[in-house]
Amino acid sequence: MSDADSKLIAAINERDASQVRSLILGREFVMINISGDDDDNVGALTAELGDFEVLVVFTSEQNAGVFVHEMGELFENEEEVDGVFVEGNAVLESLPEGFGVLLNPETESAIVIDPTLTAEILKMDE
Repeated sequence: MSDADSKLIAAINERDASQVRSLILGREFVMINISGDDDDNVGALTAELGDFEVLVVFTSEQNAGVFVHEMGELFENEEEVDGVFVEGNAVLESLPEGFGVLLNPETESAIVIDPTLTAEILKMDE
């Protein structure tokens, strides 16, 4: 796990919205493109965790690869799974209202930013 990942995880665990926001804005993430067409539209992978939905985001290509390998049944009909690099500000801008963020699922560094914390983070942008 990188130092940047460790700092982000610590800030999430401490529920430090300002620090989480700063760390997200200062880096790039990988999102899995689930749009089936060949145009420029990108459909981000989402999931349901308990009683809320999350945007699935990875801190590296390697972490995204682990997820694709471990969750291969999700991608059985795909010839190729595309990852898209996204700046941190774009991750926050693409976050639907009421969603959380699931970082690095299927890895040791997996962590959830729940909808309450994401709302705090997004409120700082107003």
